Amino acid sequence: MARRATAGLLAAAVVTAVCAPLANAADRPTSPKASTADGRQPKGLRTAVDRLVADGQPGVIVTTRRGNEVAHLAAGVADQETGAPMDPRDQIRIASITKTFTATVLLQLVAERKLSLDDTVDHWLPGVVRANGNDGRRITVRNLLQHTSGLNEYALDPRIQTQPARVWQPRELVDMALEKKPLFEPGKGWSYANTNYILAGMIIEKVTGHRVESEIGRRIIRPLGLKHTSMPRGTGFSGPYVHGYYGSYGDVSTVISPSSGWTSGGMISTVDDVATFHRALFTGRLLPRAQQRELTTTRAVIDDGTPEDYGLGVYRVRLRCGSAWGHDGGWPGYRTWAYTSKDGRRQAIISYNQTDEKLQADPAFHADLKKVAEAAFCG
Repeated sequence: MARRATAGLLAAAVVTAVCAPLANAADRPTSPKASTADGRQPKGLRTAVDRLVADGQPGVIVTTRRGNEVAHLAAGVADQETGAPMDPRDQIRIASITKTFTATVLLQLVAERKLSLDDTVDHWLPGVVRANGNDGRRITVRNLLQHTSGLNEYALDPRIQTQPARVWQPRELVDMALEKKPLFEPGKGWSYANTNYILAGMIIEKVTGHRVESEIGRRIIRPLGLKHTSMPRGTGFSGPYVHGYYGSYGDVSTVISPSSGWTSGGMISTVDDVATFHRALFTGRLLPRAQQRELTTTRAVIDDGTPEDYGLGVYRVRLRCGSAWGHDGGWPGYRTWAYTSKDGRRQAIISYNQTDEKLQADPAFHADLKKVAEAAFCG
């Protein structure tokens, strides 16, 4: 199962200055496991989800769909201090699932003939990508959405890592990436980089003349009734939320500025809103047929050791019952996986609320996570 390291996830690697007061949070006693469910759960899912909590995740939320039947399952706690149980209605940070929203808006603009996937970055952002061999005159919009630009990842920069609460401007993030030579010539390789989607957001704003948050709201959030989804400017949430934990730093839910992710990973949502969005997208409700083909035209890649087929802001993986489309996202304290069948009849949205380096590196944990995905999507 591929991992998505957003700028925020990497920023949390060195958050001592901001998070030091939270260091004792990990020593707080965790309340007994709480579990809730509704609907008819797929076979074996309860056992698989409880296993993730036993592995060390504070809490897990899963939404599943079989045709018109939707079920929710939650285990563990959303707040270790109060013992409040995980609740599928609570908001989470969806991180790189934001990329799918960004790609969808750009493809809608393509359908409206306001730009082309073959337009260069320099056409819309003259001179922005022009340093150390990086050349926006050779990088297309398609390269950005497909991660074939050759641009480096800005999120590894120490300035990001040591200033998690800072409000970053998109151009600042891009400029950090441009301090390094490109990884390869545009179109000649594949490398996942949040830089690509920061530039995609900048292009949306240049083409439309509006803030990207407004375009996502007008084109996706409001038409689909995603009442709990937004791209916030501040570090807080707009409603009840799942608390996210980062190793010994404890609760980092409202510590890191979403500006470090922006159109690559800055959104908040709920598991049901993510499911609604992905079902609408993959069943053709948001894009005309030509742009739907572009969205799902993939290239085979190996991402963090995992084979997948990457399209434009979405990918396809193979589970035991068939192919699943979607994306995943990681932010300090939050990890979400979204899977939808192309006909929209099967879905699984999985989210948990702790980033722990030891657990993330444990093959047994990843095996248990795969069991949850298989049980939730395939039954």
